[in-house]
Amino acid sequence: MTAHYSLLLCFAFIFVVLSKADHPSNRVQPHALDQSFSPGLIQQTVGNCAYTVIISTSCLSPKYTTDQISVVFGDAFGNQVFDPKLINPFTASFEQCSTNTFQVTGSCSLQICYIYFYRNGTNGWIPQSVKIYGSFSSPALFFFNSTDVPEGQWYGTDKCQHFPTAPPPPSPPSPTSSAPGQQIPGWLVYLILGIIATSTFSFY
Repeated sequence: MTAHYSLLLCFAFIFVVLSKADHPSNRVQPHALDQSFSPGLIQQTVGNCAYTVIISTSCLSPKYTTDQISVVFGDAFGNQVFDPKLINPFTASFEQCSTNTFQVTGSCSLQICYIYFYRNGTNGWIPQSVKIYGSFSSPALFFFNSTDVPEGQWYGTDKCQHFPTAPPPPSPPSPTSSAPGQQIPGWLVYLILGIIATSTFSFY
């Protein structure tokens, strides 16, 4: 009887692990993007919307910075907004413990779920949080937790369920491949095998 329950728990553990593996990795924490990332390659042109971007600079940031700060943000469907240089003509930007408001225009996003900054310069800059208001989406809030934006690399946070790239065009299935919807997930195979093994063990 003890062996029976041990075997059942073993397959239950395999099921949980494989189920977790099927989900995308958590990218909510600030992180660097791959060097090959290029915002222009995935930018869509769905309308032209205005956004208000409110950026709070950390008190751990340098007193001021002359670095050029670029930003890209968008939704999980490939609609992207890109500004190569954030400038506020009325106030000094990105000073220590300050909050700056920027007006940015770009593709109309359904729900903004990612944002990345690019810093070019030697002064350094540490953001605290970002809030974005769009025409057709609810306000999006991102926390950077006073982490330094590295120079020459896209750095930010992503709440999307998948990486925001435009889906590739569909291609006809090859004769040797199974039709969509007929592939059995790996975790389901292990679960079926576990049930069969458990039933066989109980029979004996």
